[in-house]
Amino acid sequence: MQEATWGRDGETVHASLLTVAAHIGGLVVGAFDAHNALVGFVFGLPGADADGPLHWSHMLAVLGEVRGAGIGRLLKEYQRAELARRGVTRIFWTFDPLQARNAHLNVTRLGARIVSYVDNLYGVTASPLHLGIATDRVIAMTDAASQPLPHHDLGIREHEPVRSVGSVGSVGSVGARGVAPSALELGAPAVLVEIPADIQDIVNTDPALAGQWRLATRAHFHSLLDSGYAVTGFVRDETAQRAFYRFTR
Repeated sequence: MQEATWGRDGETVHASLLTVAAHIGGLVVGAFDAHNALVGFVFGLPGADADGPLHWSHMLAVLGEVRGAGIGRLLKEYQRAELARRGVTRIFWTFDPLQARNAHLNVTRLGARIVSYVDNLYGVTASPLHLGIATDRVIAMTDAASQPLPHHDLGIREHEPVRSVGSVGSVGSVGARGVAPSALELGAPAVLVEIPADIQDIVNTDPALAGQWRLATRAHFHSLLDSGYAVTGFVRDETAQRAFYRFTR
């Protein structure tokens, strides 16, 4: 399943390490269908810092033919419940901020808090899931007692001043939508940062444009996080095929 998800050239975690991890406080959890076939899994390692024990959720995968059925969310919820039973409340993991599906799961469904943005965390790899561009990642964190954030259209309260920031144009267009990253103004209480509704479509049709999305999104995240904003929501407009992170000061 790891090869099916990340490719044969991906950094596969060997079964022996999965076994050892499970014996030292890690978690290796599989999701199985009615025929006892593996359709998804989540894997994480135990850790600790100055604030006490933590868990690093390293891998989450679901077979392509059953993605969208809620299996990833069930795996993450099971992981959170089991760690809470063990007294481990802080869970950290990474995800690609350009992957709208993952952002929706992590921010909207799981209520994760984005702790930081890391440039090219894993380097440029041959994995199909890494899109052939820099592997920028956000580090997300949740705890066993946290609840998913409430979902509102664009996450905007009535009469609230909001600035929408488009990174680059949609597929087939390189023109900027909104202000350029270098000219980002940081005065509004809330800012919407747009990402592609489906970055894979852009990778397939215009890899150079995908790279532009990466760099522009990187600039926006760093500027906003460094200026006291936090990600407080993620919204997908399925009709318009647009997706936005909501930052609030």
